Amino acid sequence: MTRANLDAISAIAGMFILLPGLVSGWLLPARALPDDKATAADVLNANAAYISANWPFLLASAVIVAFGSLVLLCLLLDRRRPTVADAMRLALRILPFYMVASAIQTLVVAGGLMLFILPGVYLVSRFICIAPVAVAEGNRRPLAIIARSFQLTQGRGWRIILLMAVVVLVAVVLSTVLGTIFAIIGALLLPPDIARFVNLLVGSLVETGLAVTVTLVSAALYRQIAPAT
Repeated sequence: MTRANLDAISAIAGMFILLPGLVSGWLLPARALPDDKATAADVLNANAAYISANWPFLLASAVIVAFGSLVLLCLLLDRRRPTVADAMRLALRILPFYMVASAIQTLVVAGGLMLFILPGVYLVSRFICIAPVAVAEGNRRPLAIIARSFQLTQGRGWRIILLMAVVVLVAVVLSTVLGTIFAIIGALLLPPDIARFVNLLVGSLVETGLAVTVTLVSAALYRQIAPAT
Protein backbone atom coordinates (compact mmCIF):
# COMPACT_ATOMS: atom_id res chain seq x y z
CA MET A 1 0.00 0.00 0.00
CA THR A 2 2.83 2.35 0.81
CA ARG A 3 4.65 1.73 -2.46
CA ALA A 4 1.48 2.22 -4.50
CA ASN A 5 0.53 5.49 -2.79
CA LEU A 6 3.87 6.88 -1.60
CA ASP A 7 3.53 10.38 -3.08
CA ALA A 8 0.01 10.91 -1.76
CA ILE A 9 0.85 9.43 1.66
CA SER A 10 3.92 11.68 1.99
CA ALA A 11 2.04 14.84 1.00
CA ILE A 12 -0.98 14.17 3.23
CA ALA A 13 1.15 13.12 6.20
CA GLY A 14 3.30 16.22 5.85
CA MET A 15 0.35 18.60 5.66
CA PHE A 16 -2.07 17.10 8.16
CA ILE A 17 0.12 15.16 10.63
CA LEU A 18 3.66 16.55 10.63
CA LEU A 19 2.75 20.25 10.38
CA PRO A 20 0.21 20.28 13.25
CA GLY A 21 2.74 18.45 15.41
CA LEU A 22 5.41 21.03 14.66
CA VAL A 23 3.10 23.97 15.35
CA SER A 24 1.80 22.42 18.57
CA GLY A 25 5.28 21.57 19.80
CA TRP A 26 6.56 25.07 19.10
CA LEU A 27 3.66 27.07 20.53
CA LEU A 28 2.53 24.98 23.49
CA PRO A 29 4.50 24.63 26.75
CA ALA A 30 6.37 21.38 27.22
CA ARG A 31 4.72 18.70 29.32
CA ALA A 32 6.25 18.23 32.76
CA LEU A 33 8.08 14.92 32.97
CA PRO A 34 6.96 12.64 35.86
CA ASP A 35 9.53 11.88 38.53
CA ASP A 36 10.65 8.39 39.52
CA LYS A 37 8.07 8.15 42.32
CA ALA A 38 5.07 9.07 40.16
CA THR A 39 2.30 6.49 39.95
CA ALA A 40 0.13 5.79 36.91
CA ALA A 41 -2.60 7.89 38.52
CA ASP A 42 -0.14 10.78 38.95
CA VAL A 43 0.79 10.61 35.26
CA LEU A 44 -2.87 10.53 34.20
CA ASN A 45 -3.68 13.47 36.49
CA ALA A 46 -0.76 15.47 35.11
CA ASN A 47 -1.87 14.76 31.55
CA ALA A 48 -5.43 15.75 32.43
CA ALA A 49 -4.21 19.06 33.87
CA TYR A 50 -2.12 19.74 30.76
CA ILE A 51 -5.06 18.97 28.46
CA SER A 52 -7.38 21.14 30.54
CA ALA A 53 -4.99 24.08 30.25
CA ASN A 54 -4.40 23.72 26.50
CA TRP A 55 -7.51 21.94 25.19
CA PRO A 56 -8.55 24.37 22.40
CA PHE A 57 -5.20 24.08 20.63
CA LEU A 58 -4.91 20.36 21.31
CA LEU A 59 -8.43 19.74 20.01
CA ALA A 60 -7.78 21.67 16.79
CA SER A 61 -4.56 19.72 16.24
CA ALA A 62 -6.28 16.39 16.95
CA VAL A 63 -9.07 17.16 14.48
CA ILE A 64 -6.57 18.03 11.74
CA VAL A 65 -4.54 14.86 12.38
CA ALA A 66 -7.71 12.73 12.41
CA PHE A 67 -8.77 14.32 9.13
CA GLY A 68 -5.41 13.48 7.57
CA SER A 69 -5.64 9.85 8.74
CA LEU A 70 -9.14 9.56 7.28
CA VAL A 71 -7.95 10.98 3.97
CA LEU A 72 -5.24 8.31 3.86
CA LEU A 73 -7.77 5.59 4.61
CA CYS A 74 -10.15 6.90 1.95
CA LEU A 75 -7.35 6.59 -0.61
CA LEU A 76 -6.44 3.09 0.58
CA LEU A 77 -9.84 1.51 1.24
CA ASP A 78 -12.41 3.19 -1.00
CA ARG A 79 -13.02 0.86 -3.94
CA ARG A 80 -13.96 3.78 -6.17
CA ARG A 81 -10.28 4.80 -6.25
CA PRO A 82 -10.88 8.46 -5.36
CA THR A 83 -8.54 11.29 -6.20
CA VAL A 84 -6.93 13.15 -3.31
CA ALA A 85 -9.56 15.90 -3.63
CA ASP A 86 -12.38 13.33 -3.56
CA ALA A 87 -10.77 11.60 -0.56
CA MET A 88 -10.61 14.91 1.30
CA ARG A 89 -14.29 15.62 0.65
CA LEU A 90 -15.26 12.12 1.79
CA ALA A 91 -13.07 12.37 4.90
CA LEU A 92 -14.68 15.70 5.79
CA ARG A 93 -18.13 14.05 5.75
CA ILE A 94 -16.93 11.16 7.91
CA LEU A 95 -14.94 13.28 10.36
CA PRO A 96 -17.70 14.33 12.86
CA PHE A 97 -18.89 10.76 13.37
CA TYR A 98 -15.37 9.41 13.64
CA MET A 99 -14.43 12.06 16.20
CA VAL A 100 -17.36 11.03 18.42
CA ALA A 101 -16.31 7.38 18.16
CA SER A 102 -12.71 8.37 18.87
CA ALA A 103 -13.76 10.39 21.94
CA ILE A 104 -15.62 7.34 23.28
CA GLN A 105 -12.51 5.25 22.61
CA THR A 106 -10.35 7.70 24.55
CA LEU A 107 -12.65 7.64 27.57
CA VAL A 108 -12.95 3.85 27.60
CA VAL A 109 -9.21 3.26 27.15
CA ALA A 110 -8.39 5.85 29.83
CA GLY A 111 -10.71 4.00 32.20
CA GLY A 112 -8.94 0.74 31.40
CA LEU A 113 -5.54 2.31 31.99
CA MET A 114 -6.63 3.68 35.35
CA LEU A 115 -7.72 0.21 36.47
CA PHE A 116 -4.65 -1.95 35.91
CA ILE A 117 -3.08 -0.53 32.70
CA LEU A 118 -3.28 -3.87 30.84
CA PRO A 119 -7.06 -3.64 30.21
CA GLY A 120 -6.50 -0.25 28.59
CA VAL A 121 -3.75 -1.64 26.37
CA TYR A 122 -6.00 -4.53 25.34
CA LEU A 123 -8.86 -2.15 24.54
CA VAL A 124 -6.61 -0.20 22.16
CA SER A 125 -6.32 -3.33 20.03
CA ARG A 126 -10.09 -3.76 19.93
CA PHE A 127 -10.62 -0.16 18.79
CA ILE A 128 -7.99 -0.25 16.05
CA CYS A 129 -10.47 -0.71 13.19
CA ILE A 130 -12.88 2.14 13.98
CA ALA A 131 -11.37 4.47 11.36
CA PRO A 132 -11.27 1.82 8.58
CA VAL A 133 -14.86 0.84 9.41
CA ALA A 134 -16.02 4.45 9.24
CA VAL A 135 -14.35 4.87 5.85
CA ALA A 136 -14.90 1.54 4.12
CA GLU A 137 -18.40 0.71 5.35
CA GLY A 138 -19.93 4.17 5.30
CA ASN A 139 -21.17 3.77 8.86
CA ARG A 140 -22.26 7.07 10.44
CA ARG A 141 -23.27 5.80 13.91
CA PRO A 142 -20.38 6.03 16.40
CA LEU A 143 -21.53 3.16 18.62
CA ALA A 144 -22.09 0.95 15.56
CA ILE A 145 -18.60 1.82 14.31
CA ILE A 146 -17.14 0.74 17.66
CA ALA A 147 -19.23 -2.44 17.75
CA ARG A 148 -18.04 -3.37 14.26
CA SER A 149 -14.41 -2.83 15.27
CA PHE A 150 -14.92 -5.12 18.25
CA GLN A 151 -16.50 -7.70 15.95
CA LEU A 152 -13.57 -7.58 13.53
CA THR A 153 -10.95 -7.89 16.28
CA GLN A 154 -12.75 -10.62 18.23
CA GLY A 155 -10.20 -13.31 19.17
CA ARG A 156 -7.34 -11.26 17.68
CA GLY A 157 -6.73 -8.70 20.44
CA TRP A 158 -3.48 -10.08 21.85
CA ARG A 159 -1.96 -10.70 18.42
CA ILE A 160 -2.76 -7.12 17.45
CA ILE A 161 -1.15 -5.91 20.70
CA LEU A 162 2.06 -7.81 19.87
CA LEU A 163 2.10 -6.36 16.36
CA MET A 164 1.56 -2.81 17.61
CA ALA A 165 4.16 -3.32 20.37
CA VAL A 166 6.78 -3.96 17.69
CA VAL A 167 5.76 -0.80 15.81
CA VAL A 168 5.82 1.34 18.96
CA LEU A 169 9.12 -0.17 20.14
CA VAL A 170 10.81 0.72 16.85
CA ALA A 171 9.41 4.26 17.10
CA VAL A 172 10.63 4.64 20.69
CA VAL A 173 14.13 3.41 19.81
CA LEU A 174 14.34 5.71 16.79
CA SER A 175 13.03 8.66 18.78
CA THR A 176 15.50 8.05 21.61
CA VAL A 177 18.54 7.53 19.39
CA LEU A 178 17.83 10.36 16.96
CA GLY A 179 16.70 12.68 19.73
CA THR A 180 19.91 12.09 21.67
CA ILE A 181 22.14 12.55 18.62
CA PHE A 182 20.50 15.77 17.47
CA ALA A 183 20.24 17.14 21.02
CA ILE A 184 24.01 16.76 21.39
CA ILE A 185 24.69 18.28 17.95
CA GLY A 186 22.29 21.13 18.65
CA ALA A 187 23.77 21.90 22.05
CA LEU A 188 27.31 21.97 20.63
CA LEU A 189 26.84 23.66 17.27
CA LEU A 190 23.54 25.52 17.00
CA PRO A 191 21.91 28.55 18.61
CA PRO A 192 19.28 27.57 21.23
CA ASP A 193 16.19 28.40 19.12
CA ILE A 194 17.48 26.55 16.07
CA ALA A 195 18.54 23.59 18.21
CA ARG A 196 15.07 23.48 19.75
CA PHE A 197 13.45 23.51 16.30
CA VAL A 198 15.73 20.74 15.01
CA ASN A 199 14.92 18.56 18.03
CA LEU A 200 11.22 19.29 17.57
CA LEU A 201 11.41 18.43 13.87
CA VAL A 202 13.13 15.10 14.54
CA GLY A 203 10.58 14.16 17.19
CA SER A 204 7.68 15.22 14.95
CA LEU A 205 9.04 13.18 12.03
CA VAL A 206 9.21 10.06 14.21
CA GLU A 207 5.70 10.69 15.57
CA THR A 208 4.40 11.23 12.02
CA GLY A 209 6.00 8.00 10.89
CA LEU A 210 4.38 6.19 13.80
CA ALA A 211 0.95 7.70 13.10
CA VAL A 212 1.14 6.81 9.40
CA THR A 213 2.34 3.29 10.20
CA VAL A 214 -0.54 2.73 12.63
CA THR A 215 -2.98 3.99 10.00
CA LEU A 216 -1.52 1.67 7.37
CA VAL A 217 -1.54 -1.26 9.78
CA SER A 218 -5.21 -0.62 10.63
CA ALA A 219 -6.04 -0.52 6.91
CA ALA A 220 -4.12 -3.75 6.26
CA LEU A 221 -5.82 -5.47 9.21
CA TYR A 222 -9.21 -4.38 7.95
CA ARG A 223 -8.46 -5.62 4.44
CA GLN A 224 -7.42 -8.99 5.83
CA ILE A 225 -10.18 -9.47 8.39
CA ALA A 226 -13.30 -7.83 6.92
CA PRO A 227 -13.88 -10.22 3.97
CA ALA A 228 -14.15 -13.14 6.42
CA THR A 229 -16.64 -11.49 8.81
